[in-house]
Amino acid sequence: MRGTAVRHSGVYPRLTFSWDYTEGGRQGWRGLFVRCFKLLLLAGLSWASPAAAGTACRPDALGTARTLEVPFAQGPVGRASYGRTLPLAPGEVVLTFDDGPLPRRTAAVLDALRAECVKATFFVIGSMVAQFPDTLRRTAAEGHTIATHTWSHRYLDRVRSAAVRRDQINGGLEAARAVLTGDAPALSPFFRFPGLGHSPALDGYAAAQRLLPFSIDVDGDDWKRITPAAVLARVLKRLHAAGGGIILLHDIQPRTVAILPELLRQLKARGYRVVHVVPARADTQAALARLDAPQARPIRLALDRLGTRMGRLAARAPADPGERPLFAGDAPLLLRAGLFEDAPAPPRPVPDQSRAGETARIVRVAAVSPPPGGGGFSVVAAAPAAAGFRSVAEAPPAR
Repeated sequence: MRGTAVRHSGVYPRLTFSWDYTEGGRQGWRGLFVRCFKLLLLAGLSWASPAAAGTACRPDALGTARTLEVPFAQGPVGRASYGRTLPLAPGEVVLTFDDGPLPRRTAAVLDALRAECVKATFFVIGSMVAQFPDTLRRTAAEGHTIATHTWSHRYLDRVRSAAVRRDQINGGLEAARAVLTGDAPALSPFFRFPGLGHSPALDGYAAAQRLLPFSIDVDGDDWKRITPAAVLARVLKRLHAAGGGIILLHDIQPRTVAILPELLRQLKARGYRVVHVVPARADTQAALARLDAPQARPIRLALDRLGTRMGRLAARAPADPGERPLFAGDAPLLLRAGLFEDAPAPPRPVPDQSRAGETARIVRVAAVSPPPGGGGFSVVAAAPAAAGFRSVAEAPPAR
């Protein structure tokens, strides 16, 4: 095949081709074919799935320093409620996010974590999972730990009905299992009481259900009506005073979305290291085996609808989390108002004043220097002995 350049009035010369059947022409055609094949192969590799492409971390990324398996046998953790925390070295932190999933904001949080190669734990609400299952699937697919936070964020220490408390605790885990299936490695028996409100009776029921209560060491106050800069300042100040620990944020809050990229950069700059907590697989299976099916009709109806949709769509679910979502736009289920509640819940201290329809914007907040001498957080007890905890993976030290 021969190519001849013919000039015309356009910007580029036009090529006309004629076939050359000589031996030299056939050799040229074979060479061209091989070169085109190599280009196509390289193009295919460059368009690999997002999951595969996202496995490489930038050299300057915060990263995840190690993975810590937390056994049920160690009991509840978090100084704010239990006076003890995880066996973390000074400067080690565990990132946790409550109250999701909520598509736009949780997606922005996941993007920020992925950009820094950081793994976290998400304490999800069952009713939110029923509305936005595809966001939960993405969270699990990206390697984060899935924990639960009741069915609809009822403050259980204010609820007198044992049946309501039971349905709230079990409903959250039932919803997560319906979306992820019981053998999903991301699913955990970790559980957080809404508002950190617990009691000996509630702790006893959680233990009977083989759930491991997770409290906190550092509260970011991102649910309060304060600026994103104030949230960032409080997290860093309290973290400096505590020396590390379990950090509480909320992936549904616009303030968290706004400050998370800068917070991760500040953790890196100040020498903090992220620890990813995971359950023992046997503990997760034990908790699933102890589940009490919720009895309240609204919760049962919502779970039945969720199970039906997941069963119907499982056969055509995309194999790659980067492909078309299972639920178009992750739109909520069309359920009547109040379906998730069998009794009105106490109002939140401060409602979210943001407009849900707006696109979440990530802004960079000015760096905040740690205060001299710390302050803002009190350590009330020493961490428990490390016996029973197992470090299952550790990254090489940062250069």
